[in-house]
Amino acid sequence: MTDWRNLIFSPLDLPEPPDVSTDKFIAWHSEQKEYMLKHNKNITNSKKLYGGYCWHVSWAKWWNTYDKANPWICDFDKHFPELVEYLELFPFTQTKSISFLNQLGGAEVNLHTDPDNFWGMRFYLKNKNKEALYFSRTLEPNDVRIRTMENESGAPLDKKRDPLDYCKKEKLYAKFPTERCAWMLNSYRAWHGVDKNPTPTGSRITCSIIGEYDKEKLFDLFESSTKAHKDYQIWY
Repeated sequence: MTDWRNLIFSPLDLPEPPDVSTDKFIAWHSEQKEYMLKHNKNITNSKKLYGGYCWHVSWAKWWNTYDKANPWICDFDKHFPELVEYLELFPFTQTKSISFLNQLGGAEVNLHTDPDNFWGMRFYLKNKNKEALYFSRTLEPNDVRIRTMENESGAPLDKKRDPLDYCKKEKLYAKFPTERCAWMLNSYRAWHGVDKNPTPTGSRITCSIIGEYDKEKLFDLFESSTKAHKDYQIWY
C-alpha cells in the first residue's frame, strides 16, 4: 500500500484551471485588500517578516468567513463563478481558506513550509516562470510540520529558522506538464521555495486551498495523478 505521506510534489489529475482576465482579477484584489486590512490582517504578512513579503495576497475565503451563509469575500463567487466551480473539484469536505499568491517581480521566496494538513492543494492561475518551485526534503520523515514563519499563536517567529538545521542540502525542482495546472505539495516532509521572479508582478499567481479533506477522494486523486504524472513526481 502506498504511503502518501512520502509524496512531496505531484501535478494533479484535474483539468486545467479556467483562464481569467488579469485586469478583472487585479480589480477584485484591490477591493478585497481594503476588506482584509480592516477585518483579517494576518500579522505574519507584515514587513517585519524577514525583511519584507514576497507576495501580493488575495483571499477569496478566510478562516472567519468560511462558515458564514456567504463565505466569499468581496463577491468572489459572482466575479469568478468559473473558479468557484473549479475549486469544487478538489477533495475537500470543507474549504476554510482560499488565497491567491501573486509573486512580486524580482522577489525570491526562501525555503519555508505552509500551514496545510500534510498535503497542500494548489493551482496556477498564471505562471510565466515554469521551473522555479523547488523542494528540500527534511532530514527525517516528519509527521508534524516545522513552523517556519509563525509560532502557534500566529505571531512571527523571533528568529528565522535555518533550513540546513532541518532539511537536506538539495534543490529538487518541480516540473509541470502544462503552464497552468493543479498540483500538490507536502509541507511535513519537505520545505519549498521559489527562485527569484524574472517576470513582472502578475505573471505568477498561485491559488492555495486549505480545509478538511475527504480522505477517500484525496487518495483516489493521488492514485490517478500517479498514473497520469508519475514522471513529474517528487518523493521522500
